[in-house]
Amino acid sequence: MEASVVALLLPSCFFALYLVLEAADWGLCLAAPLVARNREENKAVLSLLRPFLDGNELWFFMGFFMLSLCLPDMHGTGMHGWYVTMLTLVAGGAVLRMGAVFLTKLFSSPVMMKALGVFALAALFVTGLLGTAILIDDGGVFTLPGVFCGAWTALACFQIGSLYGAVKVVNPLGERFRAAFLVSSVLSVLAYIIFAVTLRVTLGEIWEAGGYFWMSLIATALLFAAAFILTRSRHPEAGLAAAYASAFFAMAIYFSAYVMVIPEIHFVDITSLKAGMDAVPGTAVLVAAAVWSLGVFLWRLFRKKVTYQWEDHI
Repeated sequence: MEASVVALLLPSCFFALYLVLEAADWGLCLAAPLVARNREENKAVLSLLRPFLDGNELWFFMGFFMLSLCLPDMHGTGMHGWYVTMLTLVAGGAVLRMGAVFLTKLFSSPVMMKALGVFALAALFVTGLLGTAILIDDGGVFTLPGVFCGAWTALACFQIGSLYGAVKVVNPLGERFRAAFLVSSVLSVLAYIIFAVTLRVTLGEIWEAGGYFWMSLIATALLFAAAFILTRSRHPEAGLAAAYASAFFAMAIYFSAYVMVIPEIHFVDITSLKAGMDAVPGTAVLVAAAVWSLGVFLWRLFRKKVTYQWEDHI
């Protein structure tokens, strides 16, 4: 395996780790304005964001830090400004969710919930858009694969957040979350297929994915179909597990392009990467952060259902 491929493997894994761990939080912010009907239900949704201190953003920042070190041609260009914007959106999302946890009374208003949803939509779309732009060597940001990647990123988080809400909130809100997943499934599948195919066509021979691309695409489709069937059969817990597995294969396709295509169109400065990594926290700190992130993720999966006082206001 080439050194440049190895250098890009770890930041790609960090990006994927962030997206998997933070998808439910982003998705809850997206889905809440559509499924919650009053302040009590808004508060129930916001309680699912606890604890706000999960360390997931660390993996995104570490991945970006490593990528900026080994790709010096990102600096001093218009793309660098775009990527700073993306970092700001990721950090801003963490701050807003922290505020929502501590200032639940304020954030549970319909206006604030809609603002959270709009911010989440913008942040996820920009993340998918810019994450794809680095793979396409035409100097542009708004590309067809990028637009559909942004759409799929938002829809995928919406679906995982909706499924998580279906599992962790009592009815009737939980049932509305389940319905939101089912209704949005067609759009999510369509966005991902268009994204994957257009990216494959755009990159052409430079992306030597071979059979790996099609096997991962089939695995993604089968697991997503399982998630849909299980959720429709009122087994959202199993559906959530299948949805996470489907997302894993979907991102495996995406980040395989990172490690194989970027070295073909960008100079990978391995020396700068090694020098820069000497200045970051030691292995023990990163291991502790990984344990904390995983611990919070498992706690969220096995936490009790959120109950709330529901009244038929209509």
